[in-house]
Amino acid sequence: NLLGLDVQNMKKYIEDSGIKQKNLAEKAGLNEAKLCLALQGKRKLEASEYANICRTMGVPMQTFLKSVNENKTQSC
Repeated sequence: NLLGLDVQNMKKYIEDSGIKQKNLAEKAGLNEAKLCLALQGKRKLEASEYANICRTMGVPMQTFLKSVNENKTQSC
């Protein structure tokens, strides 16, 4: 996913906040099906989509990004 996006954390945040995916998608200018697929890890979010989602939820874009170290694969 985009920039090491932590989709599970984002999905949990949305659920814990009581935000309806349909409302979030509409306010962020996204199709609900696209948001749903992204939260299931079946579709990559574009940077602009991710930015709109974060802005709509009022959270910094860094909130759901994995750290650089988490993205690196370990070598033998």
